[in-house]
Amino acid sequence: MVLASRSPRGTPFAVPLWFVAHRGRWYATTSASSWSVRNVDASPRVAVLLGGEDGQSANRLVVRGHARAVRGIPPLAALAEITWRYYLQPQFAAVELSHIRLWARRMRYYGQSRPAYIVITPLAAIECEAPQSP
Repeated sequence: MVLASRSPRGTPFAVPLWFVAHRGRWYATTSASSWSVRNVDASPRVAVLLGGEDGQSANRLVVRGHARAVRGIPPLAALAEITWRYYLQPQFAAVELSHIRLWARRMRYYGQSRPAYIVITPLAAIECEAPQSP
């Protein structure tokens, strides 16, 4: 998903984030010092773009919603789903294992900031199609 938010001054900001759906809301992990967290703190209105990750389909879904930023680790059920979806499935686990030599560096990087997550409550959606190249 790509999360679009606005800064306190109204500047748009979009960033791809990993997410999972849990109990009617979407959970995306990030850093407590990230622009996404700062922007959601300033204004809870967000938009989410879904689709097109495979580069094959022109179909997209744009979802408007409200978000809140929470400092800390997501609820256990959401964290377990994130772990399964992005780390433990065989195709992703193989990639993670192939980068095992980078884990120490990655842990130092992640250790520099406090964890946070964004909870998004979807409100409305519209299907759209990406523009085709001429």
